[in-house]
Amino acid sequence: MKNSLSLEYALHSLVFLSLVPRGKTLTIKQLAHLLGVTPTYLAKVFTQLTKASLVNSTVGSKGGVHLARPAEEISFYDVFLAINGRSHMFQCAGIRTKGKGYVPVPGMCEVHMTMWEAEEKMYEHLRGKTVAEMADVAIKRFQIEDEEVRLKAIEQLLGSPL
Repeated sequence: MKNSLSLEYALHSLVFLSLVPRGKTLTIKQLAHLLGVTPTYLAKVFTQLTKASLVNSTVGSKGGVHLARPAEEISFYDVFLAINGRSHMFQCAGIRTKGKGYVPVPGMCEVHMTMWEAEEKMYEHLRGKTVAEMADVAIKRFQIEDEEVRLKAIEQLLGSPL
C-alpha cells in the first residue's frame, strides 16, 4: 500500500462530497477545512481521483469538485485503485530460494499464496462497500436526513454558503 493517509483523505472527501446536494460543489480548500487537512496535500489526492474519473472539477466563481457519478456507483475498491494502483501489497523477494537447504518446488510458496489470497479477500470486501453506504452512516449519525438541513449543516461548518 503506497500511502494509507492519501486513501483515508480520498475516502472521507468522497463521502463528504456525496453529502453535498446535487448541483453544488466544494472547493479543495473548503474540503480541506472540513476535514482538518492541508489543501496542498488534498489537491494531490484529488489529482489522482480526477484521473480515475471519480470526481470532476469546474472552474469559475461557482467552481469546485463534485462526484463524477452517483455515490452508489463508487466503491471503496475504486478509490483504493485510484490512490494505490493495482500493484500487490505483498512483494515477494523469493527469500525461500536464498535459504540453506532450498529445494525447488513448482508454483508459488505458501507464504506468497496466503498473502495474495488475503489481498483478494480485502479487495472483494472493498468492492462491496460504496461511498453512498458510508454517507448513509454519516447521515444517520448526525441526523441530517433532510437535504436542506444537511446543506445548512455543511454551510455552518464552512462559515459560508455554498
